[in-house]
Amino acid sequence: MGDMELSNVLWIGGPAGAGKTTVARKLARRHGLRWYNSDSRTWIHRERARAAGVPVPDRGPAHNLYDRAPMIVDDLRALPASPLVVAEGGPISPAMVTVPGRAVWLMPSREVQHERLRRRHPEGVPAYYLQTWDRLTTMLADSPVTTLVVDDLTEEETLAEVERIFASALAGGLTATSVEERRALVRYGNDALVTQHAGPLTRPEVPVDTSTVVRTFDCECADPECTALVDLIVADAVAAVAEPAPSILAAGH
Repeated sequence: MGDMELSNVLWIGGPAGAGKTTVARKLARRHGLRWYNSDSRTWIHRERARAAGVPVPDRGPAHNLYDRAPMIVDDLRALPASPLVVAEGGPISPAMVTVPGRAVWLMPSREVQHERLRRRHPEGVPAYYLQTWDRLTTMLADSPVTTLVVDDLTEEETLAEVERIFASALAGGLTATSVEERRALVRYGNDALVTQHAGPLTRPEVPVDTSTVVRTFDCECADPECTALVDLIVADAVAAVAEPAPSILAAGH
């Protein structure tokens, strides 16, 4: 398949702590898009890389430092042509974008990034999270993609700016409209999250009890205005996605 087949993709990039996932989830649910979160493919991509002979350490500073771009592009090409896809995540780079008008990079200042990450990781910010800022700043200096400085923006203000940047693409692209279509897209995202969160918990190198670890999933009510998140024990989420949607619902939805 040619690169132009990714013209159905809206790209949201940025360093750790920029708000990529939050904005992409809300954008997808509001507009009936498919949410592709590259982090949710981490374990799948690791196995593919290892199968191809790429040395990938289990843990440590280099565990994530291999080129996932070809696998991400393969994932996106394998998706249905409609509805529009919003793709986000740390491994996504400006070089992957074929249509600059359909991409935005969310960029906090270094100070704001550090502040956000310290709140998220009070036990200590992983070093590789901080390494992405310099690399992205260099990439974006020579890239035509739009950059949005998010320091003084709330989540809703950031979402509104991203909607403005993508206004033409959203108006002209195919999106889900029925409750059934929207619900199927939310379930697609929840399935991916279960794969992400249950994957490492079942591996000997990451010994964690799936009956105690809690992760966050999207409410499957499929209301375009719903932004509710549902905290579930991973083992319960695995059982929930084995049932037909909507089996993950916020209280009262």
